[in-house]
This record gives sequence, structure tokens and C-alpha cells, in this order.
Amino acid sequence: MSIEIIGIENFPIIKEDDNLPEIIYDSLLDNGISLVDGDVLVLAETVVSKAEGNIVRISDVVASDKAKVMSDISGKDARQCQIILDNSVDVIRCQKDLIITETPHGFVCANSGIDNSNCEVGFVTPLPVNPDLSARMIKKFLDDKFDVDCKVVISDTQGRAWRVGAIGVAVGVAGLHPVTDFRGCHDLYGQELMSTIEGTGDELASAASLLMGQSDNGICLVLIRGYDSGLSSCGLDDASISEVVRDNEHDAFR
Repeated sequence: MSIEIIGIENFPIIKEDDNLPEIIYDSLLDNGISLVDGDVLVLAETVVSKAEGNIVRISDVVASDKAKVMSDISGKDARQCQIILDNSVDVIRCQKDLIITETPHGFVCANSGIDNSNCEVGFVTPLPVNPDLSARMIKKFLDDKFDVDCKVVISDTQGRAWRVGAIGVAVGVAGLHPVTDFRGCHDLYGQELMSTIEGTGDELASAASLLMGQSDNGICLVLIRGYDSGLSSCGLDDASISEVVRDNEHDAFR
């Protein structure tokens, strides 16, 4: 068994109102790629936000009193603190150089997932408003074009509470569940698995991140071919990134 991880080269700079599914289709063809059943496409969330017009000009933002207090504590620009607040439902932690929030999607992450990189100077991109819907639209377009059942993961780079270092994580999915439940299966010794739930969406996003990089790599679309998604595969509308969100009742760290 083997898996291929293929970076899609020469992907264009995306602007507001660009037809993103069509651009992805054209880019795949330009790279000599036709999708086959089971292919997984991982797309950087910044690209999605840009196409959907979810871009904020920092100079247009007026900081509230709360944002100014957060700025004094964190050392971050007060206007950027306001953008973080505008894209959060709760502030979990604010300290020097660090703001941790909960986004409307339920993600607990730094700065509400606001991205300063890979956009024009003076602008930032919040996470897509409905990344699952965005992924579904892309999947449906490509499925129809290639006559296949592909999978789409929209990814972001986020840190982890227990370990140093940021990795790729899934923030939107279509065609596969972001987690795979192995409870009830058995290990090599015949022991029943009682608590094993694998974050397959994050694993796919992290694999793609090896090619996407974190700076000027220029790869924002990655094809993963050969991954057996049989246990996590589902219909167009059957998966949601909310499946990865741990509810407060079971969150031992808040």
C-alpha cells in the first residue's frame, strides 16, 4: 500500500469573487491530473476566504475598549485584537504574545484563526464562514467534471495544546468524516478498542501541509491519492467539521 502526496503547482493568486471550483479544475488539468475515485484534495483556507470575500482591511477597523485592553495585555495591534474579537464567541486566554479564542465554528485556536500571511500587506483573512459548505461546493463541481467521488478537506495551520509546533488541521470537509471511530474493533492481540477515535481529517491536512509549507512555498492545493477512506467516506452532505469539536462537558482543559 502506498500514498501519493502531490502539490498542485502554478495555482493562481485568488481574488474576491473568483470561481474557485473552476480554478481548481483548470489547475489540476494544467498539472496533467484527472481525478479518480477516492482522491482527496486539501485546500488552504486562506484561498477559500479570499474567493468568498472574507478579507478585512486592518486600517478600516475601529478598536473597542475591550480590544484596547487585550492589546495592552498581549502586545498585539488593537485593531487586530478587534478582528480577533469579531471572529470569536469566547476569549479563552489573553496574555503576552498570545490570544486563544473559540471561533463560531467551535475551534479553540490562536487569534480566532485570523491569517496575516499570504494576503496583501494591510489585510487579514478570517477563516471561511462556512467551510463545510465551501468544501461541498468544490466537491460537487469536481465530481461532476471528472465523474468521480472525490473528497475535499479545507485546511488551516494551528498549534496544539499539548505539544510545541503548528500542524495542518481540517477546518472543513466534504465526502468524508473528519474522524474515524475504531471503537469496537480489535487490535492485533484481539483486544477490543474502547476509546480509539482517529482524527483522519487532521491527518490528511497535516500530510498536505508537508508540501504546503508555512512561508513562500506557493502550494495551496494538494492531492492525496491512495488513501483508503472506506471507513470515513460518506455522501456530499453527511459530514461536518463539528464532529471534531470537543464539547465543554468533556473538555478537561477549560
